[in-house]
Amino acid sequence: MTDQPPPPSDQPPPDQPPPPHQPPPYHGAYGQPPGQPPSPPPGQPPGQPPGSPPPGQPFGPPGAGPYDPRYGYGPPGVPYGPGAHPGEETTWAIFAYVGNVLIGFLPPLVIYLVKKNTSPFTRFHAAQSMNYQLTMLIHLVAVAAVCVPPAILLDAPAFLALFALPYLELLIGGWVFLILGAVKAGKGQYYRFPTFFCFRMIR
Repeated sequence: MTDQPPPPSDQPPPDQPPPPHQPPPYHGAYGQPPGQPPSPPPGQPPGQPPGSPPPGQPFGPPGAGPYDPRYGYGPPGVPYGPGAHPGEETTWAIFAYVGNVLIGFLPPLVIYLVKKNTSPFTRFHAAQSMNYQLTMLIHLVAVAAVCVPPAILLDAPAFLALFALPYLELLIGGWVFLILGAVKAGKGQYYRFPTFFCFRMIR
């Protein structure tokens, strides 16, 4: 006879009842009978992949909404929701207007060529800045075509006074529309100039 305890046994003691039988774990949906496919979530048509939009609704980020064709610049499919443009894109859009005031047509043209395929937001503002300059040039050429020939043929320099109209448009528009467009672009917003001052030629 030794003092060591007997080795443990895997069998339960004879005076202890065996454990109750437990069913194997079920990996299906909670409350779904075995052998049936999981039911779609509420509001999701059957047979449609989860997470896809309902029929008739365009796919896009939450809160983006459908494309507004009134803006007329750039393709649909804005990759960010309204007012959610990153800081780099708003900076480029601001420079499209500020560069127009300081230098002229060249800065918005460069920004448009660089960002036209990557940022619809920057493309909109750069195109609008260029369209404003082109519209002012068209107004100047139209006034010159009307007043210069009579001034030469009739020897009447008074007809050249009509050049004050495009000059005032350029002076007032450069300090109103361009600065207002830069402020709106800095806030991540779309702002459309009046059509008379900005023909939508470049999109």
